[in-house]
Amino acid sequence: MRRMTALRHRGFRLLWIATLLSSTARWADMVVVGWLTLELTESPLMVGIVAACKMAGYIAAPFMGVAADRMDRRKLLIFAALISATVTFIMLGLLLADALTLPHIIALSLVGSLTWALDNPTRQAFIPDLVEREDLTNAIALNAVATELTVVTGPALGGLLIPIFGMTGAYWLIAAIYVMDLMVLFRLNTVKHATATVHESPGKSLVSGLKYVASNQTVLVLLVIAFMLNLFAAPYRYAFLPLFARYILDAGPTGYGMLTSLAGVGALVAGVWVVSLGNFKRKGWLVVSSSIAWPAALLLFALSKWYSLSLVLVFFAGLAQAIAWTVIATLILSNTSQPMRGRVMGLRTGVVISLPFGNFLAGAAAEHFGAPIAQGAYALSAICIMLVIIVLVPALRKLQ
Repeated sequence: MRRMTALRHRGFRLLWIATLLSSTARWADMVVVGWLTLELTESPLMVGIVAACKMAGYIAAPFMGVAADRMDRRKLLIFAALISATVTFIMLGLLLADALTLPHIIALSLVGSLTWALDNPTRQAFIPDLVEREDLTNAIALNAVATELTVVTGPALGGLLIPIFGMTGAYWLIAAIYVMDLMVLFRLNTVKHATATVHESPGKSLVSGLKYVASNQTVLVLLVIAFMLNLFAAPYRYAFLPLFARYILDAGPTGYGMLTSLAGVGALVAGVWVVSLGNFKRKGWLVVSSSIAWPAALLLFALSKWYSLSLVLVFFAGLAQAIAWTVIATLILSNTSQPMRGRVMGLRTGVVISLPFGNFLAGAAAEHFGAPIAQGAYALSAICIMLVIIVLVPALRKLQ
């Protein structure tokens, strides 16, 4: 517990639990709906399109960050959780009635994506309201671990739910997680936070946030890296793994669950390790190394025809992914002033808009060139771009 001092604050402890629940449910749903789409359509392109729709709302994230700096953050979180739960129950009802179609999936995915855009920056901007100043760095690191870890462990859970409980059983459990998230959020107390820009128009507040990021080289470079990794590395989870499990490795839904689970195990190992380090040095070096190791593992995965080897490579991809996301989020929050946190985290969430584009293009590329070539090209692109960033911004490696 010496490394988790922020958890002694009741408010942050509740927010942290709620973050684990909400983020796990969201990413589990990403995997379940991906496999469901593939079963309905037998089309890699449709899998990519649905994955893109699940995140299309991120384009509104910068505006949601403005709201997080101006409104009651607890109420915003409850509102987002209510919409997410409603969407999940509608999906479940359509499945039970055997009436679910592709247009239903696309429409509900688009609605759900807007809650992601509101929830993410609001949760992260809420952190400084719930802890003392001396525990802020620890709280930021713990929240980053909770958030970014579930980016990998959530899909791992989703992959396991399909073969164990089937599609309807999976959605029952996802819905239950959302209900638990709401129960935790209702126990949170409303916290008044500073609203230095309350008299500005939302548009002016957004512009001031953009100017702040443009003048902060550290935050700007980290956002560029996050954009690039979401575009070229993250789609392996949502656009490529279902295709490899079904068509390349002939592993079926059970094998798909194991692939996502091994990535989750890698993320858990990485998360425990990062938290155990405390406020460690050389964070920039860790961002650089993990941001290269992640696509490197995916490049080898694209070449693999053996299921056992693919499991090992996905484990290392999940490990590197969790390290990269956790350290990037920690550095962004720790290098951002308090009045700007909502807007900066809105922009951090907004750069995830590259992931739906990446998912869509991945599905199209896999449709025309095959999944191995498409995945290999994605991984090589990520490695090359990261090397260019390292050369152009040598100070990145020295971030503490």
